[in-house]
Amino acid sequence: MSQSPDKAASTKADIDGKCFHCGDHCTEEEITAHGHSFCCHGCKSVYELLSSCGMDSYYTYADNPGIKQLKAPSDEAFAYLDAPAVQEKLLDFRSDDLHKVRFTSRVNFVKREARFSYDPRELSLRRLAEQLAAIGYEPELQVENASAKKTSKQARRLIHQIGVAGFCFGNIMLLSLPEYLHSGSAPDERYRFFFGMVNLVLSLPVLLFSAKDYLNSAWQAVVQKRINLDVPISLGILALWIRSTYEITALGGGGYMDSLAALVFFLLVGKWFQQKTYDSLSFERDYKSYFPVSVQRLVSVDEAGHHTEEACGIEELRPGDLFRVRSGELIPADAMITEGDGAIDYSFVTGESEPVGVPRGEKVFAGGRQTGASLTLEALKAVNQSYLTGLWNDDAGQKEVHRLEAFADRTGRRFTYAILLIATATTLYWLRIDSSIAWNALSAVLIIACPCALALSFPFAFGSAVRYLGRHGFYLKNGHALGKMAEITDIVFDKTGTLTHSGEAKTSYEGTPLTAAEKEAVYTMTSHSAHPLSRHLLRHLQPGAASNVAAPRPSTYSELTGRGIEAEINGTLYRLGSAVFIAGESSSAHLNDGNPMAAEIHFSSGGEYRGKFLVQKSLRPGTQDLMDRLRPKYGLALLSGDNDASRSVMQRLFGQEEGLHFNQSPHDKKRFLTAMRNDGKVSAMIGDGLNDAGALSESDLGISVADDVFRFTPASDAILDSKQFGRLGSHFDFANGVLKVVKLSFVLSFLYNGIGLFFAVQGLLEPVIAAILMPLSSITVVGFVTLATGWLSRRHLSNSAAKGEIKTASLMT
Repeated sequence: MSQSPDKAASTKADIDGKCFHCGDHCTEEEITAHGHSFCCHGCKSVYELLSSCGMDSYYTYADNPGIKQLKAPSDEAFAYLDAPAVQEKLLDFRSDDLHKVRFTSRVNFVKREARFSYDPRELSLRRLAEQLAAIGYEPELQVENASAKKTSKQARRLIHQIGVAGFCFGNIMLLSLPEYLHSGSAPDERYRFFFGMVNLVLSLPVLLFSAKDYLNSAWQAVVQKRINLDVPISLGILALWIRSTYEITALGGGGYMDSLAALVFFLLVGKWFQQKTYDSLSFERDYKSYFPVSVQRLVSVDEAGHHTEEACGIEELRPGDLFRVRSGELIPADAMITEGDGAIDYSFVTGESEPVGVPRGEKVFAGGRQTGASLTLEALKAVNQSYLTGLWNDDAGQKEVHRLEAFADRTGRRFTYAILLIATATTLYWLRIDSSIAWNALSAVLIIACPCALALSFPFAFGSAVRYLGRHGFYLKNGHALGKMAEITDIVFDKTGTLTHSGEAKTSYEGTPLTAAEKEAVYTMTSHSAHPLSRHLLRHLQPGAASNVAAPRPSTYSELTGRGIEAEINGTLYRLGSAVFIAGESSSAHLNDGNPMAAEIHFSSGGEYRGKFLVQKSLRPGTQDLMDRLRPKYGLALLSGDNDASRSVMQRLFGQEEGLHFNQSPHDKKRFLTAMRNDGKVSAMIGDGLNDAGALSESDLGISVADDVFRFTPASDAILDSKQFGRLGSHFDFANGVLKVVKLSFVLSFLYNGIGLFFAVQGLLEPVIAAILMPLSSITVVGFVTLATGWLSRRHLSNSAAKGEIKTASLMT
């Protein structure tokens, strides 16, 4: 019977005393687990991690394929992480069965950050840190100042590497002067050999320290049987050093250590400059570049002892501040409940939508959403500048990678293999003709050809575009959303709160006169809701009431999406909402009987229908012009939860009779978007983010229109300032223009590499010049896409804004 590879390898390891993972001899300690021998706990941990993920076949590809972490952390290195006070500072979220933490590490190249979610019943924070350190990703922990902006170890190391390479480069150039001024005399020959040996010594720090990251990355790629960009660069560095060492020691020549030091120096400077350019464009933005989230902070106390509210940016929220969160609103920072009982939906954080009951005096975590009556909270921490943004980007509804970015990734991988083949062919050709040219050509080919520019064009173009759109009131989740925006074929609109708004419209009441208790009940119900109609009705009931938090608390409170509010106050059950929501209680609930543009808010008390509030609505400014602009380019549709009293108005607005759907429940809207996707259409759903969450997430691009107080809507891919609604057509044109810029940058990158290789294979390009041109290629592409995107923003966004307010189309004509 044949023996399995895993068992066979285990037997081999047991016989020769080698570690099953890395192949080192188990001389100091030997750990036996799972039928295998390991030299340390680090190797054992990596094996267990791979095995738990069903990746045991990894060990069949080669004997001992693992790479050992040379320095394992001591047993007490992370002991302090067991302290509750330390965990309180580090954990982003904690519950009985889930903890979330972010570590600074070497996992993510740009952010140097990795996020982990783990079950505290199975794994402690200390053990997690120890496991990461054991496999070579030791986290950088600064508990006392975890949120402070600081220079990372990697950034400081890069600066030191540049300094060492620059120092050696300058001195090697100085000592190489006799080589350039060589006259052939005997004294010159002695100094030539001496200076050559000094240059060899000076080259060692350049090779072993400054170029270490390139060499290590290349070696790990080769061991793992893959090729990355550092492989050809490292081959070029090693080719120069080996060739120069041979020439100095064996032939008594001067070598090319000055070229080597210059090569590494300019590579590192280019790397530093790219990173600085990357940072200056704010590609990794904080929450303020994504969406203008505000919070209702409680400030002054009036004569009755009641707090008043003021809207402030969440970046202004400080520990100790009191603030209010209404039903459906997001909790922006870790806080303690001081008034009310929480029913917190943590689906944004954990993926579990079942609300968690949190009593007064208990802590709630940023990212939760209140589903019951409003809460008064005391901030425990300042708002984390990346946590909410990270949640928005990491949600389960994340769309797929854009096809252009996928193309760039595939091309970059294949490009490296092609360069290795070209370098090999070039070397073999020149070795037969002139060996000195062969080595120069080899180094130049390996260095000049770089797919970095290709890989950077997409993120820089889209990153810049997202920033420009944010300046004009359109806040995209990420660059992928912009890419999808350029592919849209059909646009679906919600009506209430999207096409129409109440603004300062007249509000009236029809029905049985309300008692003082019923008026107080309506006021209480609307004061706990964040729905735009609730906020408008609250202002109508009592001027300035939107800033008064003294409303009595209901015994029970629930807000039903797309239907209305139900609350028990002083033993009486009240309902406020749509006609369908109230109609089941009394046949007196009438539909709209004449005014096509009035929003109806029906009210019942103790199961008895009392009447309805009418809020006169109008189109948002520029809506008619927007429809006229979009109609020739996109398929248009309407999904409204209201009745069809406004059908004739909507037909004039859309310029069509088909595609207008009324009496649509949230489920109906979501099903409609699913059908569009099945038909091969790429859809954008534009809604208010309250009743349209399901449709927004189901569409290819969900856009939430934000009115008055900005609401953060995780289900959406973008948030549009309602004041910019009439300019949405310009935003779509801008997105299409940016996509063309990306394609042009691809052409520019291919041209650069083609021209560079043309000269390199002929031996006409010195390695030093290639080292200077390589980072310049990336900088050129980044500069092109940045300038082109800026020009497009001025053409489509600034010019549109300069036209001023467009006339408001009248819905009543």
